[in-house]
Amino acid sequence: MIVTSESISRRSGQLGGLRLSVAEVRAYPGRVIGVAVACALTATGVGACLVLLAAVSSPSYPEGSAAAVAARDAQNLLGLLLSMLLMSAVLVTGSTVALWTNQRLGQFAVLRALGVTAGRLRTLVAMDVALVALGPSAVAAAAGMAPAAGLGRRLLIDRELFPAEVELPSAGLTLAIALGACLGTCGVAVLAALASVLAAGRVQPIDLLKDQSLALAPPRRNRARLAAGVAMALLLCGPIIALAVVGDMPGVYRAALVSALALTVIPTLAVLAPWFVPLLTGPCCVVLRLVDRKAGRIAAAGLRAAPARTAAIAVPVLLAVGTVVCLLGSGATMGAAVQQQTEQALRADAVVTAEPGHRLPAQPAGLPGSAVAPVATEVTAPPGFYDNKPRPVRAWGADGAALQTVLDLDEQQGGLAGLADGTFAVGATQAASHDWKVGQSVTLTLADGHPAQLRLVAVYRRDLAFPSFVLPSALALAHTPAPYADRVLLHGDPGAWPLQPGQRIADRDDYLAHLRPRSVQDDMASRLIVAVVAGYALLALANTCALAQRDRRAQRAHLRALGLGRRQLLRCVAYEVLAAALVGVVLAVATAGICLLPLARAVGQGPLPALDVPWTAGVLLAVLVATVGPATLAARPLRGIRRQFAAGST
Repeated sequence: MIVTSESISRRSGQLGGLRLSVAEVRAYPGRVIGVAVACALTATGVGACLVLLAAVSSPSYPEGSAAAVAARDAQNLLGLLLSMLLMSAVLVTGSTVALWTNQRLGQFAVLRALGVTAGRLRTLVAMDVALVALGPSAVAAAAGMAPAAGLGRRLLIDRELFPAEVELPSAGLTLAIALGACLGTCGVAVLAALASVLAAGRVQPIDLLKDQSLALAPPRRNRARLAAGVAMALLLCGPIIALAVVGDMPGVYRAALVSALALTVIPTLAVLAPWFVPLLTGPCCVVLRLVDRKAGRIAAAGLRAAPARTAAIAVPVLLAVGTVVCLLGSGATMGAAVQQQTEQALRADAVVTAEPGHRLPAQPAGLPGSAVAPVATEVTAPPGFYDNKPRPVRAWGADGAALQTVLDLDEQQGGLAGLADGTFAVGATQAASHDWKVGQSVTLTLADGHPAQLRLVAVYRRDLAFPSFVLPSALALAHTPAPYADRVLLHGDPGAWPLQPGQRIADRDDYLAHLRPRSVQDDMASRLIVAVVAGYALLALANTCALAQRDRRAQRAHLRALGLGRRQLLRCVAYEVLAAALVGVVLAVATAGICLLPLARAVGQGPLPALDVPWTAGVLLAVLVATVGPATLAARPLRGIRRQFAAGST
């Protein structure tokens, strides 16, 4: 019987994606576990977000009610989380499948040599990725989506970001959402792996069969990636840098631009990492040689020999550490500035606030003469150069002279004592952004949409911790729908205040000790973003460290044959991955400095910003575990020399 290439191709095509996937999982389960875990987490998270969105979007809420506000906050938060889940899933799946595909180039070369066409090979690889993603997604969506949605609902209700009376959708709708999340995750995995699928069809079988080591070589730097990185630097980072450096704007606005710059610099550095990471490995190599003369020298040689592998490890570290330090550090810096301004401004002996779900009356009964109850309202400034579509901002309605007795807002121009009918006071940020001067008449839009022309009588500096506008009390009461007091600031004995149900009172020290500088929604949104991005980045880091070691079995066997001990080989593996991770940490610290140092100066915190120490320490510890653990497990440096040679020859 004569076997032709056509018959071999036909028989190879009959294998199908299922058998190829099963064979890959049985032979190398570690290669697919990263994609499987990423897809399982994505299906669970996306499904839970969609369930909560369906629940909170179906009812109708009274206009302006607390339930309507909570529903809107929940929709914004869940939409943000959904986008972050999908973006992170694409990152992890794409990077993992790229390494996975590169390790299988030898297999693809054999199939091509046997007559499998490039199109058929691409189809097999795409089916392989889809099948690897489909199984874990289906199991995770069926088992984890509903519990995750229930847990998320309780968590949001506790933080007043979800209407307590809203229940989860019916079982039929939940099942449909689970099916959609499963299929959508599978589609995202295939799209993320598209570049690797196309690369599999471009395999040159003759060159690879002549030199099998080409199949094990680390991926080369891609010119398309370089072009994309340069375009991101010019189109995203360039305009922000130009505006921040050249533009004459208030310090807080400039700091906000720098924060936005950090969020564009991090992905830009991640794209361009293969070109500048080799420049940073030199100092790491010097340190390794000083720390350990033998094992450190070998690890340094590994870093220099494979800059692409070093970059693949440094990029997830940059994403995880940079996102945590920049986002949570900016929140901690702003919170510290608010705390400082509040401590400096508060002259009252006690503060009365409302319990969650309650509001203080706009004109509390029995208010002593030494107490001030500013009315909570909103004001919309006219369009300006920095904001052509201004939104309503917080404002107070109060008697200016009385407010001065309980708060020191640090007047920069004029004085609050001059606040009367037809006038207003404004914070320094708003005044600088609109170039307002004391005595100038400005048309403001009040909370009920009524325009009012008012004369500026005072500009104060402590507008970060307190509202941006202060109006006369009568004007705020007349033009605020359903007015209420933001808080009551008291002089004298706190025990003399007639405490009503739904109210709480705290003396000055206790109030400052329990002050929450940031809103619950902003704080939770930042932590969700950090948790999702850092979690997926650490998963990608673990996958990269494990997969990178699987192609180096022959190298480890030769090192053992040359006399390297088990403990020395273990140190070589740990040194190399930790040095690559250190490069990512250095890049993250540089990015955080770009973001946080100008912010700290702009908000008056001094030269150094505040950091969220628990989260920063936690993510650094997670980086240590995600690098050393998977790398040593995959390398198995403690096994005997005979087993090293046996593994290296397979």
